[in-house]
Amino acid sequence: GLIETKKKKGAVIKSPDVAGLLQKSMIPHILNETTLKDVFEMRLIIEVGMADFVVNRTTETDIEELSQIVKNEENPDANVLFDIDYEIRFHGKLYEITRNETLKGFQKLLLPIYNYVYSSGMLKIPTTRKHFTSHKQLVEILKKRDANEFRAGMRNHLENHFSRILQ
Repeated sequence: GLIETKKKKGAVIKSPDVAGLLQKSMIPHILNETTLKDVFEMRLIIEVGMADFVVNRTTETDIEELSQIVKNEENPDANVLFDIDYEIRFHGKLYEITRNETLKGFQKLLLPIYNYVYSSGMLKIPTTRKHFTSHKQLVEILKKRDANEFRAGMRNHLENHFSRILQ
């Protein structure tokens, strides 16, 4: 809640947890398809837009952790919807690297939405694009510490989703 009570000290208004407030209304099975698609689009917007923060705040330890996540990555086909757990680990680490607690909370609240959108078939529209930036390639780009290149790589990485949604 917004009000915190302390024994013998009274009550104080505390800063609300924005993600927590939104989480109460983010129930995939009651949201309509348009809202689910809108929320998925927000993910695309955020992940391309957070490139400067990721590049600026990445440590060598972060790069090592990302390298461990992607070490067994295969070259997926453009029309394959990835293993959702793998996606969450990789992209979740990028959110963590931003060191933005609200953004990390927001990503956690969106996970059920992502799962639902992936499993619902809403994104199973075939695409013509066959090559995109892999997670491994994103890690290699991140090592260069170039925000513009990382942003372009992330945009290309998500291209199949953009092309499915923007058709």
